[in-house]
Amino acid sequence: MEIKNSIRKLRIFALLLFITPSIGLLGSLIIHNYFVSFKFTYEFNYNFKENIPGNSVRFLCNEENNYCIEVKFDRFKTLDNCYKYKIIHDYVDESGKKIDIKQKNIKNFQENIFLKIRVSNIINESCILNTNSMILYNIFPLFHEKIYKIKNNKKTTLGTSKAINPLLNGEASISNVVKRFPVKYFFKPILYLSVILMIFYWIYYNRILKELIHTKNNYYFFTFGILSAAFLFLHVLFLGWTFESEILTKLRRSLIIFFILFELLAQSFLLRKIFLIKDKINNYLNLIIVYSKLIFVLAVCFSTIIIVTILTFYNLDPNVDYILEWNYFLLLLLFYFLSFLMWKRKN
Repeated sequence: MEIKNSIRKLRIFALLLFITPSIGLLGSLIIHNYFVSFKFTYEFNYNFKENIPGNSVRFLCNEENNYCIEVKFDRFKTLDNCYKYKIIHDYVDESGKKIDIKQKNIKNFQENIFLKIRVSNIINESCILNTNSMILYNIFPLFHEKIYKIKNNKKTTLGTSKAINPLLNGEASISNVVKRFPVKYFFKPILYLSVILMIFYWIYYNRILKELIHTKNNYYFFTFGILSAAFLFLHVLFLGWTFESEILTKLRRSLIIFFILFELLAQSFLLRKIFLIKDKINNYLNLIIVYSKLIFVLAVCFSTIIIVTILTFYNLDPNVDYILEWNYFLLLLLFYFLSFLMWKRKN
């Protein structure tokens, strides 16, 4: 009964280890893309009599307003107070005729120059009233207002200026997306949780095999698995840190390499041990999945060697590097999904 309970818990940890880091990586990408695509803002209140095309206000450019440099307006307080049509700024003369002149030259102009601000007939795509987001805004206005404030926070520095799909196009590395505010406050807690799940995953694997073959000795895969979790924790902890020392910088970058190395060693030694004793424990295993995991482990190890060899001797295009990086780490998570399938639910 104890074995069945341990296997049940192992399957839970394995499934969570597949789901949780996947959410961390893909969720961080979705959050990043949402923030860079969020175009709504608190617009200036120009005090038009009516917010319709053709309405305008104008100001004389003189010394009092530093020739229209210091013409200031209050902003609306909510995102839904915006102009459905784009606002156009022009310089005009007394008759209202548009003048092509640079602001720095206005004070040298002999005639009076006015700053004319008018409502055009061009749809303002940055106004939430013109988008489907208005439906959600009516339900959750505070959510959108909070997103605006976070995006305009001084600490916010997104990895790219537009939405990306690095799995196919390789526009950015994982670290460049997840190490920045505010994405890091989503990514790091989820990865810390993944480290905890990983530790329990290897503890239960070690416990199950010890009970099945009646031994008190810990296995190599358990040691390597705990080391992989430790290096993953250190990698996440120092993610985004900047060191003045080049040695410390290289050590920080090497943490992820040690995580991969020990993870591959742990999975390889685990599978080796299972094959050595499979005849004794085959009642607990789905043998088709066991052989599938063997093929998968061999494929990952072989591909890792090829990738490392290529990167050692050739400088690949950064986009190719990033495509490999995103897909490789998502692929590693299949280790845990196969472990979830490998053990039978009922024995």
